[in-house]
Amino acid sequence: MKNDIKALRQYAKLKKLPGVIKLGTISNKLCDQLCNLSKHSEITNVKAIANRKGTYGVEHDDTSPAGKTYNQKHIDNWTIDIECLNDFEGKYEWRFAELEPQGIIPMHLDDPYSYRFLAVVNGNHTFNLESPTDQKIIMNTGDVYFVNSAHKHSVENTAKDLKRIALLGKMEINEHNTKLLRTRA
Repeated sequence: MKNDIKALRQYAKLKKLPGVIKLGTISNKLCDQLCNLSKHSEITNVKAIANRKGTYGVEHDDTSPAGKTYNQKHIDNWTIDIECLNDFEGKYEWRFAELEPQGIIPMHLDDPYSYRFLAVVNGNHTFNLESPTDQKIIMNTGDVYFVNSAHKHSVENTAKDLKRIALLGKMEINEHNTKLLRTRA
């Protein structure tokens, strides 16, 4: 019960920021480099599932719809520079997220104890943000976004034959990162 109250308070704090903020773009050359890295990385869904504590609304195992169309590949020794993320502190849990053609990650909340970013490196997807206006945001190759954990969202790869690959990561919630996000909002 105590943890639930703590989480609810944290979601309320995060709701003060928008559901998404575009942080910048990355070059086609870097997208190609990241796609190649993803292609040669191992699937780490077991690690992804273990890190999913506090995620509400998505079952992610090999029997669920998301588990059949969505894979993650963690990168432990991240060394690639992404300029639009450089000013943020405490970035961690870098991973590729591959969503098969016509795959869907259902509406969910992520845990409220980190900020999240997403960079589309192959294909595109529709990011559905549940809000009073139910926004649909098309995120294209090269786009880099802050994605707010406290806003319910889903992701759809509407392509019939192209896998969507995104680079995901987390950032510490601290005064510095919060100020940067408010400035970019």
